[in-house]
Amino acid sequence: MKKYISAVLISCLLLEFGGCYSQREITYEEFYTLPKGQEAELNTKDGKTIKLTSDSLKNNYMYWWKSSDTLTIYSTHLEKVWSTALMEVTDTIQYPKEDISKIVITEFDKSRTILGIAGTAILVGLIIYGISTMEFEMEGW
Repeated sequence: MKKYISAVLISCLLLEFGGCYSQREITYEEFYTLPKGQEAELNTKDGKTIKLTSDSLKNNYMYWWKSSDTLTIYSTHLEKVWSTALMEVTDTIQYPKEDISKIVITEFDKSRTILGIAGTAILVGLIIYGISTMEFEMEGW
């Protein structure tokens, strides 16, 4: 029974590595026309990587506003003022589109998903078939 469970878990791990999403590099003009709130990863010319996401950890969240020539990022986080007091701080950063070297978005990829599911199903079937055709010897019988 443990072998069946491990076969299913290994196939799920392979599907996770194969992924259903792919990354694509876009221009600033394409990013500007994307729907509001579209998550992306920016690389600036000075070597910084900024991940625009609406879902993050440790009480941080980000909101950004796109104009045709500037990206404005608002980052709100809690900062410790004294040993017992926290204060909410909002930072505003502006990047002209000339300072952004690369924009990468993650989008759903149907073909990789179908191939991943089909490959996983075939792999699980082969593992189960291999386990079921094995001959087991029982000692003492």
